[in-house]
Amino acid sequence: MKLFYALCMTALVGVMPMRAALADETVTDYKGNKIVLKEGVVENKGVKIHYYTVGAGPVLIISHGNGDYWFGWRHQLAMLSKRYTVVLYDLRNVNKSDKATGQQNTTDINYEDDLKAVQEKFTSGPAVHIGNDQGGMVMWTYAMRYPEKVKLIIQSNTIHPRAFIRELAKNEQQAKASWYIQQLMDDQFDKGFKWEQGIMNPDRPGRTFASPEIEKLMRDAYARTTDKGLQGTVDWYHFNFPAAPYKTTDYAFGYQGADFPHIKAPTLVVSAINDGALRPGGYDQLGTWIDADFTLVTWPKGDHFQNANQPEKFNNLIAKWLDANDDQGLPRLIP
Repeated sequence: MKLFYALCMTALVGVMPMRAALADETVTDYKGNKIVLKEGVVENKGVKIHYYTVGAGPVLIISHGNGDYWFGWRHQLAMLSKRYTVVLYDLRNVNKSDKATGQQNTTDINYEDDLKAVQEKFTSGPAVHIGNDQGGMVMWTYAMRYPEKVKLIIQSNTIHPRAFIRELAKNEQQAKASWYIQQLMDDQFDKGFKWEQGIMNPDRPGRTFASPEIEKLMRDAYARTTDKGLQGTVDWYHFNFPAAPYKTTDYAFGYQGADFPHIKAPTLVVSAINDGALRPGGYDQLGTWIDADFTLVTWPKGDHFQNANQPEKFNNLIAKWLDANDDQGLPRLIP
C-alpha cells in the first residue's frame, strides 16, 4: 500500500515540535480553514494511543491507513466538526502512539481494543466510524467484534477482510498488487522491513513536497515512528494476513474463511478504479456480508487516498450520506 502519498498534497500550518505536555494543534485544510485540535492520550493495556479532537456533538472516529496518520484527514475536519466530536488517533506503532512489536502486540484484536479505548474515552454509546486502508481493516473487524459500538461506517479504499482473502486466492491482479504481503508471509522480515522503510522514508526517489511545512511534517512523523514502529507495522501484516498459496478458507484477522460475522451498521464504501493497492474486484458481493443499508460508490478516477487528493468531492459525498443516514435533529452538513 502506498504510504504518505496523501500527505504531499497541501500545506500544514502550525506544525509543533514533539513535546511531553499535551497541547493544541492548528492545521489548515484545502479551503484555508484553520482548525484547532485538542491533544490527548488514552491507554490500552499499557500501550498509549495518541489522538486529537475537535468539535462537539455525537462522536465520530477516524482510523487512518498505513503510512498515513491523523493529519491525512485534516480536510474533513471543518465540515465534520459542525456536527460531531471528531476524534483522530494514531494507530499503535505510528507517529506519537506507543510502539509495540511481536505477535502478542500486533494481532488485530490489539488494534480493535485500541479503538475501543479511544471510543470509550468519549462515549459509552455507539459512534460513527470512518476508516481507510489499514485503519479501515481494523474498522471492519471492530464492527464485527463490537457491533453495539458502531452506529454508521464509512470506508474509503478498504475491502472487507473476507473479500481480501477471496481476491488473493482467485484474482491474480490483487495477488500481484499485494506482492509485499507475500514477502512478509514468507518470513522475509528483512525485506518487509526494508519495504516499509523505503515507502515511508521522506527521501525516497520520486517523492515531491507541496511545501517546506509538509516536508518537515513528514520527517518529524517518520522520526517519531522509529524503526520499532516500522517493525510493528510489518508485524501487523505478518500476523494477520494469510500466506500463499492462498485459499478462500484461510484464517486471517481472527476468523476462518467464511466465518466472519456480518456487519450490522449502515455502511458507505468509497472506492476507485485506479487504486493500485486494491483492485476493483474486491468489492464484489460486499453487500452480502452487511445486514444493513449498504452503498458502494466507485470513482472512475481516484487513488488510494481520495479524502486527501479529492477532498471536495469526497466531502460532498460523505456529507450527503451522513445527512441521509444520521438525521436525528443534528445540524446538516450540506445546507
